[in-house]
Amino acid sequence: MDGEAWGEASVTYPDWKGTAQLDERMTVPWKGLARTVGLDGDQWQVVGFSIGGGEHGYDLRVVATPVDVWEKVKPDDDAEIEVTEFLVHNVDPLAILQQMTHVFELKMRLRGLDGRQVRVRALSDLPSELFVDEIFGPQED
Repeated sequence: MDGEAWGEASVTYPDWKGTAQLDERMTVPWKGLARTVGLDGDQWQVVGFSIGGGEHGYDLRVVATPVDVWEKVKPDDDAEIEVTEFLVHNVDPLAILQQMTHVFELKMRLRGLDGRQVRVRALSDLPSELFVDEIFGPQED
Protein backbone atom coordinates (compact mmCIF):
# COMPACT_ATOMS: atom_id res chain seq x y z
CA MET A 1 0.00 0.00 0.00
CA ASP A 2 1.32 3.44 -0.87
CA GLY A 3 1.70 6.30 1.57
CA GLU A 4 2.64 6.33 5.22
CA ALA A 5 0.72 5.81 8.44
CA TRP A 6 -0.35 9.07 10.11
CA GLY A 7 0.58 8.45 13.71
CA GLU A 8 1.87 10.04 16.87
CA ALA A 9 3.85 13.26 16.83
CA SER A 10 7.59 12.77 16.54
CA VAL A 11 10.73 14.87 16.36
CA THR A 12 14.34 13.84 15.89
CA TYR A 13 15.42 14.59 19.46
CA PRO A 14 12.35 14.53 21.74
CA ASP A 15 13.40 16.45 24.84
CA TRP A 16 9.72 16.61 25.84
CA LYS A 17 6.93 14.09 25.19
CA GLY A 18 3.25 14.41 25.91
CA THR A 19 -0.39 14.33 25.00
CA ALA A 20 -3.07 16.81 23.98
CA GLN A 21 -6.85 16.86 23.96
CA LEU A 22 -9.28 19.41 22.55
CA ASP A 23 -13.00 19.99 23.06
CA GLU A 24 -14.13 21.75 19.88
CA ARG A 25 -16.15 24.93 20.10
CA MET A 26 -19.81 24.53 19.15
CA THR A 27 -20.70 28.22 19.18
CA VAL A 28 -20.23 31.12 16.78
CA PRO A 29 -18.04 32.38 15.24
CA TRP A 30 -16.54 28.90 14.74
CA LYS A 31 -17.74 27.31 11.50
CA GLY A 32 -15.67 24.13 11.59
CA LEU A 33 -12.11 23.32 10.62
CA ALA A 34 -12.88 22.30 7.04
CA ARG A 35 -14.59 25.59 6.14
CA THR A 36 -12.07 27.67 8.09
CA VAL A 37 -9.16 26.31 6.05
CA GLY A 38 -11.02 26.32 2.74
CA LEU A 39 -12.07 22.67 2.33
CA ASP A 40 -15.55 21.96 1.01
CA GLY A 41 -17.31 20.26 3.93
CA ASP A 42 -19.74 18.63 1.51
CA GLN A 43 -16.81 16.82 -0.16
CA TRP A 44 -14.31 16.31 2.68
CA GLN A 45 -14.46 14.97 6.26
CA VAL A 46 -11.58 16.21 8.41
CA VAL A 47 -10.24 13.33 10.51
CA GLY A 48 -7.16 14.99 12.00
CA PHE A 49 -4.89 17.99 12.11
CA SER A 50 -1.37 18.75 13.22
CA ILE A 51 0.59 21.84 14.11
CA GLY A 52 4.32 21.56 13.64
CA GLY A 53 7.36 23.69 13.14
CA GLY A 54 9.83 25.41 15.36
CA GLU A 55 12.12 28.38 15.55
CA HIS A 56 10.99 29.79 12.21
CA GLY A 57 7.25 29.46 12.74
CA TYR A 58 4.55 26.83 12.65
CA ASP A 59 2.44 25.23 9.96
CA LEU A 60 -1.00 23.67 10.00
CA ARG A 61 -1.75 20.39 8.27
CA VAL A 62 -5.26 18.98 7.93
CA VAL A 63 -5.92 15.30 7.26
CA ALA A 64 -9.21 14.62 5.47
CA THR A 65 -10.98 11.86 3.60
CA PRO A 66 -13.63 12.21 0.89
CA VAL A 67 -17.14 12.18 2.35
CA ASP A 68 -18.15 9.12 0.30
CA VAL A 69 -15.24 7.19 1.84
CA TRP A 70 -16.10 8.49 5.33
CA GLU A 71 -19.73 7.39 5.02
CA LYS A 72 -18.58 3.79 4.44
CA VAL A 73 -16.50 3.70 7.64
CA LYS A 74 -18.03 1.43 10.26
CA PRO A 75 -17.30 2.13 13.96
CA ASP A 76 -16.28 -1.47 14.71
CA ASP A 77 -14.09 -1.82 11.59
CA ASP A 78 -10.30 -1.81 12.02
CA ALA A 79 -9.63 -1.04 8.36
CA GLU A 80 -7.35 1.87 7.52
CA ILE A 81 -8.90 5.12 6.37
CA GLU A 82 -7.19 6.62 3.34
CA VAL A 83 -6.73 10.38 3.59
CA THR A 84 -5.13 13.38 1.96
CA GLU A 85 -2.86 15.53 4.09
CA PHE A 86 -3.26 19.21 3.22
CA LEU A 87 -0.67 21.85 4.10
CA VAL A 88 -2.71 24.98 4.84
CA HIS A 89 -1.05 28.16 3.58
CA ASN A 90 -1.37 31.74 4.81
CA VAL A 91 -2.83 30.96 8.23
CA ASP A 92 -1.58 31.30 11.79
CA PRO A 93 -2.01 27.77 13.16
CA LEU A 94 -2.17 28.98 16.75
CA ALA A 95 -4.93 31.45 15.85
CA ILE A 96 -6.89 28.61 14.21
CA LEU A 97 -6.34 26.49 17.34
CA GLN A 98 -7.70 29.29 19.51
CA GLN A 99 -10.72 29.82 17.22
CA MET A 100 -11.68 26.16 17.26
CA THR A 101 -11.21 25.53 20.98
CA HIS A 102 -13.78 25.35 23.73
CA VAL A 103 -11.27 23.67 26.07
CA PHE A 104 -7.70 22.59 25.25
CA GLU A 105 -4.99 20.88 27.27
CA LEU A 106 -1.43 20.02 26.32
CA LYS A 107 0.78 18.20 28.82
CA MET A 108 4.47 17.66 28.17
CA ARG A 109 6.91 15.71 30.35
CA LEU A 110 10.67 15.96 30.36
CA ARG A 111 12.09 12.98 28.48
CA GLY A 112 14.19 11.76 31.43
CA LEU A 113 11.15 11.00 33.60
CA ASP A 114 10.63 7.69 31.76
CA GLY A 115 7.01 7.23 32.85
CA ARG A 116 7.55 8.13 36.52
CA GLN A 117 4.54 9.54 38.37
CA VAL A 118 4.55 13.33 38.81
CA ARG A 119 2.58 14.59 41.85
CA VAL A 120 1.50 18.23 42.18
CA ARG A 121 2.01 19.21 45.82
CA ALA A 122 1.52 22.97 45.49
CA LEU A 123 -0.08 25.57 43.22
CA SER A 124 1.46 28.97 42.62
CA ASP A 125 1.60 31.79 40.08
CA LEU A 126 4.55 33.24 38.20
CA PRO A 127 6.25 35.48 38.85
CA SER A 128 6.34 34.62 42.52
CA GLU A 129 8.55 32.86 44.98
CA LEU A 130 7.89 29.24 45.73
CA PHE A 131 8.39 28.68 49.43
CA VAL A 132 9.96 25.25 49.03
CA ASP A 133 10.58 24.62 52.74
CA GLU A 134 6.97 25.47 53.69
CA ILE A 135 5.44 23.19 51.06
CA PHE A 136 7.92 20.34 50.69
CA GLY A 137 9.69 20.48 54.06
CA PRO A 138 13.35 21.23 54.72
CA GLN A 139 15.55 20.40 51.72
CA GLU A 140 18.94 18.70 52.01
CA ASP A 141 21.84 20.20 50.11
